[in-house]
Amino acid sequence: MGLNNKKMTVHEVAKLTGITNRTLHYYDEIGLLSPSIVTATKYRIYTDEDLERLQEILFFKEIGFSLKEIKLLISSPLYNREEALIKHLKILELKRKRIEKLIDLVNAALTDKSNYSFEAFSNHDILEAQAQFRKEVIEKWGETAEYQYFFDLFSKQTERETADKWNDLIKQSQSLFERLAEYVSLSPSLPKVQELVQEWQEYISENFYPCSSEMLSYLGDLYISDDRFSTYIDRFGNGLAIFFSNAIQFYCMNNSDTHGK
Repeated sequence: MGLNNKKMTVHEVAKLTGITNRTLHYYDEIGLLSPSIVTATKYRIYTDEDLERLQEILFFKEIGFSLKEIKLLISSPLYNREEALIKHLKILELKRKRIEKLIDLVNAALTDKSNYSFEAFSNHDILEAQAQFRKEVIEKWGETAEYQYFFDLFSKQTERETADKWNDLIKQSQSLFERLAEYVSLSPSLPKVQELVQEWQEYISENFYPCSSEMLSYLGDLYISDDRFSTYIDRFGNGLAIFFSNAIQFYCMNNSDTHGK
């Protein structure tokens, strides 16, 4: 990975990868990615092996696997990293091909305004390849006694912790809205506000469903078009729903899509 066996703190890993400190701590809490070294002063230190595992986690998230699935799959004794990377590479090549088609289409449109081709916008091949990858991975690495054991164990634990987990999720969302309300009289483009929007996107992706920028933008519209959402959000600050919606739209226009793909 070109890191020369360096050992990195949480902050350094966050800076290197663009993943927030909070997300890294969450991965540690759920046992998905725990730093190999914890110093006497409680500093968490990541090794090259940890970063390699983080890369694998992000690869699987790119395909659309949930964090629970990723944890189980990469813990499987049949998991083959090289094979997974080869499959992932095929999907990336399809994405590159789609981008190249879009570039060609834009260039053509600049010279021929009557060119109304829409084929380049299709991502059918990519979605099909992702679905096939998921199917193959589950079939090959998921249907093992070890996988089922971990899955059953996780499910039973989840059943016991459902109530507490749900309460924690509610508290997390309320905390975010309370912090967001502190900026409601300022610009939604402020860096601190944008950090909260990113935190909200990660909160949804990690706990409910993959939240792409497209989905996040849709939610931003929903927060002001649906009275149920706007009424709830405005409880934390007058006009907060509109402010949050504007902050989300600014975020989606200025950030590449790194979630829920």
